[in-house]
Amino acid sequence: MQAVTGLDKPGEELARPADGVLIGTALVWIGWPLQQLSRRSGYGRHEITRWMRKGGMPEPFRLWLIALQAVHVRYPSPLATTVRPGGNRPPLGQWEVLRIQLVIGWSERQLAERLGEHRTALRRRLEAGETLDAQESRWLELLEDGHRLNPRP
Repeated sequence: MQAVTGLDKPGEELARPADGVLIGTALVWIGWPLQQLSRRSGYGRHEITRWMRKGGMPEPFRLWLIALQAVHVRYPSPLATTVRPGGNRPPLGQWEVLRIQLVIGWSERQLAERLGEHRTALRRRLEAGETLDAQESRWLELLEDGHRLNPRP
């Protein structure tokens, strides 16, 4: 007979913490809610939740999630020492930023929070024709490259 707690349903095995911790920390680093992870990976939300509780996540999903998390750990903010503005690329404008948001899977609010700016101020600045600075632009380009190099499992 198995004891029923508030976290487990009757008949379920105890959680494999490694899978739950991996998914949870990856979601925090990447900046996605569970629903976005489900959309981006092609796996159902309930299936991912089951992996968090019971383990058993498929290896392609695990490798993909670890790779995306590594990109965000390496480039956590525009001020990170790993983000070096280089080359002669022009800074990103409104449409380039929107494209990168779609590739990464961030909302305007998430992007503004990561940039340390109010989302309305960011939107107004970009709509007025201004661009991000070179450091912010390079950071977003690096994140976009990481997401493009690691397609869904």
